[in-house]
Amino acid sequence: MPDWREKVRELLGAGSLPPENREEVILELAAHLEETYEDGRAGGLTEQAAVERALQEVEDWHILSAHISRARSEEDPMNDRTRNLWLPAMVSLLGASVLLMTLQRVGFQPRLVWIGRMAMLFYWPWLAGLPVFGAFGAYLSQRAQGPVRARLAAALCPVLVLLITLCLILPWALAIDGFSALRLAYFGLAVANWVAIPGLALLLGALPFLREAGVREA
Repeated sequence: MPDWREKVRELLGAGSLPPENREEVILELAAHLEETYEDGRAGGLTEQAAVERALQEVEDWHILSAHISRARSEEDPMNDRTRNLWLPAMVSLLGASVLLMTLQRVGFQPRLVWIGRMAMLFYWPWLAGLPVFGAFGAYLSQRAQGPVRARLAAALCPVLVLLITLCLILPWALAIDGFSALRLAYFGLAVANWVAIPGLALLLGALPFLREAGVREA
């Protein structure tokens, strides 16, 4: 009698199946084919004929593999994108936000650095803690087999949210107060202060988890 597990693994192209469901699907299909094979043998078919009858149960194994992958993804309430992007991004965002709010609550005063008449605010303990959250977000995404772009987005989520917020505020400010070079300069300073510099800190922590080695791209 054939090794139905190996036969299914070979014909189905198991690499295209979600890793967490791969063996479960293979076992299920192997059991079905074995049952069909046994029925054929019990009905008087030769071993070769019974094997052919069992394999005829599936017309196209590649199409079946795609259908199974799609069905498993739809059935899973936490799909791959949620596991390797949204959850790690939320962890990174929540950690960075809680640290900043805690520093403000305990009365920590930021360091002011003046550039002409404009000042940049530096929460040094916050910036020092950001690599930890960037690393944690990228690590969780990597652990969920997220591609490099998902790991990077998860790590940089705190500054991406701030950048989106600033870009939404700017048009309103220009519409209400009118256009001026000074307002654009303030916007650029805010981007440097709250996006570029914190982004570099987050990226520093994420770098060890952005390597391709050992992680299969989705």
